[in-house]
Amino acid sequence: MKNKFLIFITSLLFSLATFTVVEASDKHPANNKQVEFWLAKMHRAAHTVNYQGVFVYGEQNNLSSMKIVHSTNGASERERLLSLDGTGREVLRTKNSVTCILPDSKSVMVEKNRPSSKFPPAFPVKIDALSRNYHFYLSGKEMVAGQVAQKIMIKPKDKYRYGHALWIDEKSGLLLKTHLMDESGRAVEQFMFTQIDYMDKVPDKLLKPSISGENFTWYESDTPSKEVQSEPSRWGVRRLPDGFKADMNRKHVMPRSGVSMEQLMFSDGLTSVSVFIEKHTNKGDQIIGDSRMGAINACGRVIDNNLHVTVVGEVTHAAVKMICDSVYLK
Repeated sequence: MKNKFLIFITSLLFSLATFTVVEASDKHPANNKQVEFWLAKMHRAAHTVNYQGVFVYGEQNNLSSMKIVHSTNGASERERLLSLDGTGREVLRTKNSVTCILPDSKSVMVEKNRPSSKFPPAFPVKIDALSRNYHFYLSGKEMVAGQVAQKIMIKPKDKYRYGHALWIDEKSGLLLKTHLMDESGRAVEQFMFTQIDYMDKVPDKLLKPSISGENFTWYESDTPSKEVQSEPSRWGVRRLPDGFKADMNRKHVMPRSGVSMEQLMFSDGLTSVSVFIEKHTNKGDQIIGDSRMGAINACGRVIDNNLHVTVVGEVTHAAVKMICDSVYLK
């Protein structure tokens, strides 16, 4: 089951505009161009602003504190993440690689061509299509990490998807805080800067790890699975929440077991859901019924006695159950 969560998380890549801004109450949806102004500003800032800061990230009752240093010269970006609790792990990101320094195991893992950092999280810039299933509000301004931030609320129109609250730095455009909210309005995932310092240029010494790794074991890590070219899927879903459309399908061969697993992905433009189909086993690593890991819900069932379906997504339980119950062989 952990493999499916991992594959789903690494597949969460969202697709990533100036107008005069007029404030709107959170009781009435804002004009889409007003919201797009802030989302476009936020997207640019994520790749063009030099800064260092401290943020906290949490799911439910689990909170982690990290220091981040981000540097860009217009042509390339570099980033360093340092865990401020636990074992003090560090992550160094460049355009082509991610290096993870693990003091607890005295090892260094180098991964090539990995997805970019999810910190700060990214959101789509254009929202016309999303407005069919979400309300967008400009909800006033608040202080975050000592900066004035524009708050944006994204509220779903049905019970199948989560809501979002965004706080965007009024001056820089950097995303300073987010809440991912379930159907009851409770925050199930949080990200927030507690300290932020902007710089014209980031000194190289701030991007270097505090641990040399000289006596550590270095190796290039395996990817979670090997992807193989997939033919059109024989599988379909009879019912999807409104707005979700087929995004991709592919097959994975798990590196240790050699087991083949097919993955279908569906997206509404803001979030995505994955459907995994594989051979059913009795090893206890395949779920039957419901499961949850932080903000991610999952649902699994057996089809035709020998095939197992698992649906995983950062959506509500109602959504994954609807999809899981609807998977069929064409």
